[in-house]
Amino acid sequence: ARALVPTRLMMGSNVAAIVSASGSCLLTHEGSRAEDAKPVILILSKKTVDDCYSALHEDVESPRSLCDRCWVPVGGFLAEWHSSLALARETFPPFLVAGMGMVAAGILLGDVKRLPVFIEVSELMILVPPLLGLKGNLEMTLASRLSTHANLGHLDSRELFCSICLGNLAVVQCQAIVVGFLAALVACMLNLFTTGKINWQHLVLMAASSVAAASIASFFLAVIMIGIVVVSRRYNVDPDNVASPIAGMLGDFVTLGILSTISYFLYEIREDCSWAQWAVMLTYSLVAPGCGLAASKNRFTSGLLREGWTPVIAAMLISSAGGIILKHADKAFHSLAPFAPVMNGAAGNLAAVQTSRISTDLHGSGSPGTMPMRRPTSRSKPEFLLPEEPITPTANISGLFSENQHAGSARVLITLAVPGAACFVSLIVREQSGGLALPDPLFLLIYVTATLVQVCLLFVAAHYIVGRLWREGRNPDNAAIPYVTSLGDVVGTTVLTAAFWLLTQLGRVPWKD
Repeated sequence: ARALVPTRLMMGSNVAAIVSASGSCLLTHEGSRAEDAKPVILILSKKTVDDCYSALHEDVESPRSLCDRCWVPVGGFLAEWHSSLALARETFPPFLVAGMGMVAAGILLGDVKRLPVFIEVSELMILVPPLLGLKGNLEMTLASRLSTHANLGHLDSRELFCSICLGNLAVVQCQAIVVGFLAALVACMLNLFTTGKINWQHLVLMAASSVAAASIASFFLAVIMIGIVVVSRRYNVDPDNVASPIAGMLGDFVTLGILSTISYFLYEIREDCSWAQWAVMLTYSLVAPGCGLAASKNRFTSGLLREGWTPVIAAMLISSAGGIILKHADKAFHSLAPFAPVMNGAAGNLAAVQTSRISTDLHGSGSPGTMPMRRPTSRSKPEFLLPEEPITPTANISGLFSENQHAGSARVLITLAVPGAACFVSLIVREQSGGLALPDPLFLLIYVTATLVQVCLLFVAAHYIVGRLWREGRNPDNAAIPYVTSLGDVVGTTVLTAAFWLLTQLGRVPWKD
């Protein structure tokens, strides 16, 4: 049945049908349906239906009190539920795939830290979080920018597609080389502050390894990100839900593998071919300006080249603090290192998805500088009775439980962290124990709790950062994700260290051999 209530009775809302709680009473009234009418179904008590019927015949112009006490938009609830299921269905598979990559990165970190170069050049352990974070930041911001272009239809034109992709490849390559060098320099400076000494040979080795690893990985991952966004667009999958997790997964594993390989090779030939390290530095000192010049002449990336340095450099500095924590935590808890990439990366990936989704919504609703307003979806009141509020949720814990559309998606994504954390930690324990053990139940509980604390803090930070950047007239696609994921590195390493400390105080171990 398609009954229609006059729009004046609904205070501007358009309703397809009104049915009584028993399903037997249907209200109808003559009128013309508005073009933007939404198919909302309202379930009412029989008394309420009788009151509405009387109101219709009495030509009541302002029945706000009647609406306030009785109308429940069941159709809106069902639509919200369907939207949440769609988000989980699109996000959870790539999140699991990304998690597997981070598990592999954690296992790889547990192995490479025993290499002679990692033992001799201890600063490499400080370099790992900022360099992995750098690659994740560059590729996830690239994925976010491309997702926004795809959702706005810019990639449908071959000419625009080529211009956007080539410009982004150039700017990412330039940023990777410069920030890779700065990450090595900062790692040595932090080691100087904690140990009181600096080894210049180690600095040259780290700089050459970091720059080469960042450059090679950035090109490889950027090409993959372009392919993922194009394929997602073709098969009607929102790239915002897919690209960021895969970017984070590939960034961790690929960059760590390349870093350990190059550093090991340069370390082994340091006596016979000490010039190789300087040759690497010289080569990339020429490549970086060339890429920067190409990006500056591209209209899609010229602004990014001017404005995109602050977030990635600030993120690198923030992640370096996580590197210091990891270096000392690894000495105190020998089984901690394999869990670090997963703890840091999983929550960062979920927060990056949320950041990308909000950014795309903002771009589709207005221009940077002015926050678009929208009525929230409520289960207890019609939408038209609720005041308009900013698109970005309130940046606090209570904001995660509000009726804001993006707060709902945040709850879905936070929920995904629980099965993900349990799955990832079980895989790591199985591998580390040779397939003979499962995680201790208490350790699993502490780890999942630490993950929830971390991911909730990151979502609050993401809502604040995106809203702040947009109000300041800056593009969140270029700046938000680096800040969020670098905070994920620091918070993740901190809560992971706290989890291992608590487990030790309770006299338990992560798993029993």
